[in-house]
Amino acid sequence: MLYAEVAVEAGRSLDRETYSYFVPDGVEVVPGHRVTVPFGRRTSFGFVVSVSVEDPGVETKPIASAGNDPLLLPYQVALARLVADHYWVPLIECLRAMLPPRVRKAGSGGSGPSTRQRRHSRLLELAGAVGPDAFAAQLTAEQAAALEVIESNPMTLLHGVIASGKTEVYLAAAEQALSQGLRVLLLVPDISLTPQLVERVRARLRAPIAILHSQLTELERAQQWWRTRRGQADVVLGSRSAVFAPIPRLGLICLDEEGTASYKQDRTPRYEAGWVARRLAALAGARLIAGSATPSVVTYHEATRGVLAMAELKRRVRGRDAEVELVDMRDEAAAGNRQPLSRRLVEVVERTLENEEQVILYLNRRGMSTFVLCRDCGKSVQCLGCSVALVQHAEIDGLVCHYCGYARQMPSVCDHCGSRNIRGMGMGTQRLESIVKKLWPRARVLRLDSDAARGPDSYFDIWETFSERRADILVGTQLVTRGLDLPAVTCVGVVDADLPLHFPDYRSAENTFSLVVQVAGRAGRDGRASRVVVQTSNPEHYSLRCAATGDYSGFYAAELPSRRAFVFPPFAELAVLTRTDADDARAAASAREAAEELASGLLREGLEGIRVMGPAPAFIHRLRGEYRWQVTLKGDGLERARHLAPRGKGWSYDVDPGT
Repeated sequence: MLYAEVAVEAGRSLDRETYSYFVPDGVEVVPGHRVTVPFGRRTSFGFVVSVSVEDPGVETKPIASAGNDPLLLPYQVALARLVADHYWVPLIECLRAMLPPRVRKAGSGGSGPSTRQRRHSRLLELAGAVGPDAFAAQLTAEQAAALEVIESNPMTLLHGVIASGKTEVYLAAAEQALSQGLRVLLLVPDISLTPQLVERVRARLRAPIAILHSQLTELERAQQWWRTRRGQADVVLGSRSAVFAPIPRLGLICLDEEGTASYKQDRTPRYEAGWVARRLAALAGARLIAGSATPSVVTYHEATRGVLAMAELKRRVRGRDAEVELVDMRDEAAAGNRQPLSRRLVEVVERTLENEEQVILYLNRRGMSTFVLCRDCGKSVQCLGCSVALVQHAEIDGLVCHYCGYARQMPSVCDHCGSRNIRGMGMGTQRLESIVKKLWPRARVLRLDSDAARGPDSYFDIWETFSERRADILVGTQLVTRGLDLPAVTCVGVVDADLPLHFPDYRSAENTFSLVVQVAGRAGRDGRASRVVVQTSNPEHYSLRCAATGDYSGFYAAELPSRRAFVFPPFAELAVLTRTDADDARAAASAREAAEELASGLLREGLEGIRVMGPAPAFIHRLRGEYRWQVTLKGDGLERARHLAPRGKGWSYDVDPGT
């Protein structure tokens, strides 16, 4: 008799990974099959993860039904196990992440045409459009050498300066893979998945493309998933979750903008797409290219130690570097300028507009005012369910919590003291947009942030308007830092470069360096004289000094000693264990107990090299009505301590946390 181990949907909250069932006559299953099984007094669906003729030694029930074909490929089941083990999550959660909701729930959702489909994403229409072919550009000597390194190694870090032609190397490697009958996965940060990129990939590779990203409808995601699973797409282009796409004969994975924060999933399973892509490449026998002008310190450190090969592109293939100026906002204040835009930035923007060229202004904060303050008692208007200040938003004429979505009217008096002396403080992109419109009333101004790009195809429409030069100034958050390749942009302003620098994150300097370098790279794409003005109160900080000259090696050399001194990655692994409860004292007591048990367990079992830190309140202590306390593990081989981690309701784990 044949037995199957099944990860059951209804058992998500239980400690067991799988349950044993026997396979009745007339039912054929292999790992990856979606099956229906009896579970307690009900029926649930699940996924077969292994089959065996060996009796499991427990009473088993029969599998009730199975799909015609397995939904998941064999390497995906193995990948799910690796992800579950590394990120300390149940196997079923990883298997769920590999399937769009419609496919997971129904097994066949989206597999055929729908008569009720009313909307088609413009990005999908562009991917499927018939257009002129683009012929391969002649590779430079550096690019050809990089391609040779890629061909000779299973995993390669492609470290290239801005506009050095990294995409051209991806496409050349993709052409080789396609010519061998293999398929290609191109992963990009969500913000880089632009029509420009889709158009370029389609025209150059002349192969069927599937698009997988969060802006698609559920039906579109299911349809694109089925095209991928059936082998109808030779190139899969997508954001973070596309790393779980079922691609038969996968031969090449390109991870563009390696190290970008958006590759980290913020919900269970909290995976990092770069880590998963490496394991996927090993399991599928595919080559991996991780490319970036600003790779993560961890990945670059691994490349210097030979963990993966490194190919470098040190010269631009087009355009020229923009001149970068650091403007000390302390000097502006001393000179009497209290405005958020320095005199130098205003001067450069005015000159750019006079030359009929385009401007990008970057500020990584949404909203009108970042908080509303009573000038008499000093209290701010807080969210009812989170320990954060509400942000003023002009589109609703009120206040919004950026974490839980709670909204309220703008108060006319202080909730605490009744004073009418209440006003919005700080600046987000909406206020910056209004300031820009007042300073340059004749300029056509667009805003690109997650509020403006919320509707279907909104990002596409804003990008199209700006790329066709129907707007002069683009104000935005990190959505403007990557993916935009616009020749008319000759001025970039970083309105507040200090924001990421002061965030409580061991990677704050790395994030600051990366964001400034990337947004600066939006200027000078076609060789025109361009200028980048970076406003800061810390112009002497090494991350900004190195960003101004594009000196990654200098930044890496300055950053590594502090990582080593404080034992942060790449010199240690991190895992954050979070206890959540509606009662603050109960959450704190539970976290304290867990920390003590972890420490005693490590000592009892002789597990050296792992340090228990905390408990401490989370950075946002109260979130969506619940309090959060955290215990942090730091050291090597943290998987050795997984069995000691606290379990049960209210606990969640974040291995390799983003902050």
